[in-house]
Amino acid sequence: MHRSGRILACTALAALALGVVATAAGAHVEVEPPRAKAGGTVDLVFSPLNEEDDAGTTKVEIVFPKQYPIATATPEASDTWQAAVSTRKVRKPITAADGKKTRTAVDTVTWTGGPSATSGNFELPAITVGRLPENTKQLVFKVVQTYANGHVDRWIQKSVRGTPEPEFPAPVLRVTKS
Repeated sequence: MHRSGRILACTALAALALGVVATAAGAHVEVEPPRAKAGGTVDLVFSPLNEEDDAGTTKVEIVFPKQYPIATATPEASDTWQAAVSTRKVRKPITAADGKKTRTAVDTVTWTGGPSATSGNFELPAITVGRLPENTKQLVFKVVQTYANGHVDRWIQKSVRGTPEPEFPAPVLRVTKS
C-alpha cells in the first residue's frame, strides 16, 4: 500500500473509532448495570444527562416495559429525590421476586425533587426490580425528564442494531440467561 493510502486508511480508522466513542458518549440516559440475569432481581441506577444550560432536572419518570412486565420496584430512600411507584394490572400472572404469582406489574417509577446540577450526568437513587422476565433479551425503559424551566425531554425511542442511534434513545437493560 502506498503511503497516501495508508494515511487515508489510518484517518478513516481514527474517524470510525471516534464515531464509536462519540455514539457511546452520546447516551442521554444510561442504566447501570447494563446487563442482568433473567429470572433474578437487580439494583438499577438511571443516570440522565442534564441538557438544559439554565435549569436542573426536577422530575424523572421511568416507564417500565409493558410487553415484559416486572412485578416489583423498590426505590432507595434519598434526601434529594422522592419516588412514587405506580402499578397496572396484567392479564397473565407473573412471578414476583419472592416467587409468588401476581397480576400486578410496575407501570412507572417517578422521581421528583432535585433539581439536579445544570450540566452533566447525574444519578438517581437505585431501584431494586424483579423478577426479571425470562422471555426477552432486553428491556427498554422509556424515560421522561422534566426541567425546572418546564422543558421536557422524552427518551423513548428504541435503538435498532445496525442503524444510527435515534435522536431520543431509551435506555436498555440487556437480559442474559439465568
